[in-house]
Amino acid sequence: MKKMALFYTGLLTLVIIGLIIAIDLNKKDNEISIDAVAWAQGRFGRNLQVLTDVRSKEQLQKIMEGISDALGVKCNYCHDVNNYSSDVKETKRKARTMLKMVMTINRDFINWEGAQVVDCYTCHRGQTKPQIKGASK
Repeated sequence: MKKMALFYTGLLTLVIIGLIIAIDLNKKDNEISIDAVAWAQGRFGRNLQVLTDVRSKEQLQKIMEGISDALGVKCNYCHDVNNYSSDVKETKRKARTMLKMVMTINRDFINWEGAQVVDCYTCHRGQTKPQIKGASK
């Protein structure tokens, strides 16, 4: 009886390991998910300078995914994936400036009730360079 239990425990362990490997292989390059443990340990969100009102990992994840989609990029475009709080990349510093611009426009110029707000996609349209008709190149 103990041999059968040991056999099934070993089999279940192998199945779980196989599932973990399969899930990991299906992840897109440089794609991350902000997990609760990392958030609680302060490994994500340590260097939030513009998005200071972010209160949860889910909120930060949604914002970052929106920015990535709007520019058609992955996390590593702005972040050093080995140290997300690092400011080594110029694109991250530029993104902060752009976020401040968008926040200022929405706060100071489009501040009436029901107004359509602007976001990264308003200008970028899935590209790293803004895609505005008539804009100088």
